[in-house]
Amino acid sequence: MLLVKLISKRRNYFSIGKDYTNSTSVVVHSDTLFSAICNNLRLIYGRSVLEDFLAAISESSAVNKTPFRISSCFHYVDVYRENELVNTLYFLPKPSIRLPFDPVSQQNLNESSKLFKKIEFVSFEIVKKLQQNKEISFSRYHILDKKYLLDDKDLKDLGLEKFLKPSDESFPSDYKAINKQISIFEILTEQKVSISRLRKESQPYLWQKMRFRKSRYYIKDDGKRIYYELIPSFYFLFDCSELEDHYLKKITAALRLIADQGLGGKRSLGSGLVDKVEFIEIDANFPHCTLFEQKKDGLLVNISLVFPTIEDMEKILYFKLFGRSGYIYSPESSSIRFNDLKFVEEGSIFDEEVPGKLVQVASEKFKSENHEVYKNGIGFYVNIGSIEG
Repeated sequence: MLLVKLISKRRNYFSIGKDYTNSTSVVVHSDTLFSAICNNLRLIYGRSVLEDFLAAISESSAVNKTPFRISSCFHYVDVYRENELVNTLYFLPKPSIRLPFDPVSQQNLNESSKLFKKIEFVSFEIVKKLQQNKEISFSRYHILDKKYLLDDKDLKDLGLEKFLKPSDESFPSDYKAINKQISIFEILTEQKVSISRLRKESQPYLWQKMRFRKSRYYIKDDGKRIYYELIPSFYFLFDCSELEDHYLKKITAALRLIADQGLGGKRSLGSGLVDKVEFIEIDANFPHCTLFEQKKDGLLVNISLVFPTIEDMEKILYFKLFGRSGYIYSPESSSIRFNDLKFVEEGSIFDEEVPGKLVQVASEKFKSENHEVYKNGIGFYVNIGSIEG
């Protein structure tokens, strides 16, 4: 299994579409990422290699095997202390279930429920505690940029652990100053104009895009200022260990091409491009390697979109649906709509793995005249321990 970081220090704009609330999405969903891989495979190796790759996955999916799994793109934050990288914080979607807080944290939650509702992501350290059936901590200091839930260990990496100690101030002024400096991403709105090729008429419209932001702050330690810098971007996980070996080299090349081909929409305007694609092997040297080990007991949270069968629905405890509609992106055509469909959204709770599958979404006419078009609904899961909902 590999963890792939899309490093975007300079090229950091993304146009990924809308989420289920019709707001600008801040996650690159697994079907979008899979489409990028397929398009890049075709660009590099040609149509026949892509069709062989899709056939290998489809045949295995038909017998409930998952030789290829890829997660959606979530956020990571590289933490620099005095210009030296000290750690990387990785985040997953907040599980759609009541989390086990210690008594003090539960009281904090009761008093600050609105703060908790805004949280969308939890750190790897939080998931580790869930796997170990440990209670987790919650306070206003455990929230990063309103959307990310941190563990005490994460706060230490950020130099913020001192604020957990009792203080005369209910909300220290120096923490307020730091909190104002931290912003992981922002949503920008630009006004654009489209011009009809036939009528030559102009039509203004608004275009929203997401931009990752660098954050800088300092911590006072014995009168000395210690400077921190946070640099965020996307990461995802993928595993093709059960595919034939030659596919790994080809998929890796397709992923590297994302740096220049991009992800999502408006790529001709510079959106979706990244500076570098970095591959990290999830082995004993990776600090969070135990997070992805197979476990017999415990609930599961999906970190990819999942397309279940009717029979699989009884294995899903809590879920949200995520609708997909739009146009086919293909060298043959980019103006044909694909068939609408719905997935189980990331962060849903399963009591058993649902394999999912690739879904053919092209119309019969497009398929007969050109080729099949697939959306990726293969499940990718992380164990979160035995939580009672």
